[in-house]
Amino acid sequence: MRILYILKHNPLGIGGGCYACKNYLELFSELFLQDNIDVLICSEYLQNHINANLKNCKFIPVPPRSKFSQYLSPITHILHRHQKLATKMLQRNHYDYCIFDHNSIAGSLVDLCKQKGIKTIVLNHNCELEYFKDNNSKLKNILLLPSVQKNEKNAYLKCDYNIFLTEEDKEIFKRLYGTSQTTSIIGGCFLRKEETISETDSSFNDKLKVVISGTMGNVQNKDGILYFLNKLYQYVPQDMEIILTGRNPSEEIINLCKLHNNIQLIANPENILDIVEKCDIFVCPTKLGGGMKLRLIDGLRCGLPVISHKVSARGYSFFEKEGVVMSFESPEEFKICVDSLIQKIKTGRINKRYIKQQVKKHLGFQSALERIKIVKK
Repeated sequence: MRILYILKHNPLGIGGGCYACKNYLELFSELFLQDNIDVLICSEYLQNHINANLKNCKFIPVPPRSKFSQYLSPITHILHRHQKLATKMLQRNHYDYCIFDHNSIAGSLVDLCKQKGIKTIVLNHNCELEYFKDNNSKLKNILLLPSVQKNEKNAYLKCDYNIFLTEEDKEIFKRLYGTSQTTSIIGGCFLRKEETISETDSSFNDKLKVVISGTMGNVQNKDGILYFLNKLYQYVPQDMEIILTGRNPSEEIINLCKLHNNIQLIANPENILDIVEKCDIFVCPTKLGGGMKLRLIDGLRCGLPVISHKVSARGYSFFEKEGVVMSFESPEEFKICVDSLIQKIKTGRINKRYIKQQVKKHLGFQSALERIKIVKK
């Protein structure tokens, strides 16, 4: 078979979207191991050289859009650079499948695929309408939000297979756009094929450490960190060390951290996991956006129990049932989570090694492969 795979994200980049992009690219490469996959990718991403393990993938660079084309987006509803080249390839070649890394791309190309009898698969990283609204200016929302909604709805209703990262996202789509007659799959997120779980010391520190990790420069993450510093920090015991680590912290975050003796800010670390695994409790205060917050996996794979805002706990229901992810919606609920988790740690009711075992079982590559095999039926 021949497959066209269109990427929005950089599979070698940093951040949740890039991580999920790389994981699913590897997953589909494994699923269609005996087939040829043409991958359209933004030209600048190829400068980093793509993983050679993807031997059945041929990477094809796509140049940037012209400014004129970008300015016309509110009229054409095309929100990506791939439209022209993808259209040409779909018309000239016989493809059996077209896989879209994002519904903003699928929305403007799915109709052509249906005309050509090509099966379509779209990865919904989140509810893009929700994410776009939370992360962009009022002017940009006025200009582009109708196009975002149009493409997301078109992809959801017409793609043969809709992959969602969480059950909650699936329900949000149903509420926004009605019931789709196409097949929905809860693919979740998962570890990469070659990733392993550290088997190093799994004991908690005598003096417990809290860690918050992830990119600090974007709107939703910055909002979450400021929410923690301004509203939640007071409920963490003063004898506990708090570590904030991630890319590009703002001056506001840097200055607020300096006000507290028990907060250490580690900006732009080479390897976040090296920092996280030395801590004891992972906190995710992000309360904006949708989808599955993949940074929680950083904590869980290191054996850390997680306290997360309810918005960011989507997709981790199994771990919530096990009591290793606790969610909150208010500062008062955050305090209850902190006190409860400290007590569980001190009485031995939380075990780092057990958390790592559950991550291997439920977030492993092979488990994800089983979940998406349905697309080949």
